[in-house]
Amino acid sequence: SIPLRLNLANPPDRLEIRGEAFLPIATFEQINQERSQQGESLFANPRNAAAGTLRQLDPRIVAQRRLDFFAYTVHLTDTAITSSITSQWQALEFLQQIGFRVNPHRQLCHSLKELQAYYDHWQTARHDLPYMTDGMVIKLNDFAQQEKLGFTQKTPRWAIAWKYPAEEIPTIIEAVTVQVGRTGTLTPVAELRTVLLAGTTVSRATLHNSDRLMELELHIGDTAIVRKAGEIIPEVVRILPDLRPAN
Repeated sequence: SIPLRLNLANPPDRLEIRGEAFLPIATFEQINQERSQQGESLFANPRNAAAGTLRQLDPRIVAQRRLDFFAYTVHLTDTAITSSITSQWQALEFLQQIGFRVNPHRQLCHSLKELQAYYDHWQTARHDLPYMTDGMVIKLNDFAQQEKLGFTQKTPRWAIAWKYPAEEIPTIIEAVTVQVGRTGTLTPVAELRTVLLAGTTVSRATLHNSDRLMELELHIGDTAIVRKAGEIIPEVVRILPDLRPAN
């Protein structure tokens, strides 16, 4: 989804596009199905699969994974073009015109009321999207105002992430296993009675580390409240001791 040739009569000498690479849910499930058939380990979630793909040194493997891309920002050195683009909205339209994919659900809001309505709509509608998302990014539209506000050491003052509260659901802990990471790190994992959570089936949830395991004081057979951290990684939030079986 990144064009090899720009749809521009006189392209600038230098053009910087920033955006986000991601893996659609259907593609992720297809990749895991293929890996299962080949006896390879499965990816835990689309974000891990996308990150692992971008670290690949073989471009043929990357091409097979069918990553997607949304362009978010353009940085231009050509003053002839930049003089006509004075806002974030115009920049997104320009990116679309020259051949990049931009998010079709973007919206230009003129008040906090409009912003709230947009946020409320996507709190439920996001589960019907072909990719996973845990919120939205609100940006000040006018580039002159963006420049005036500037940056902190790490982030722009003219943009903010607005996250959705993670969906939480109860299920039964059937076992606890230990996962060994690439560097030898041991992570306790709760094996769960399978539940549908934030649009996907979940049967395992991280317990993070031994301290967290002790803090939860969980028992096999306990009812646990589970959510997806960042809408991606299932984790055990808390135990409901009142529902603990007598044995």
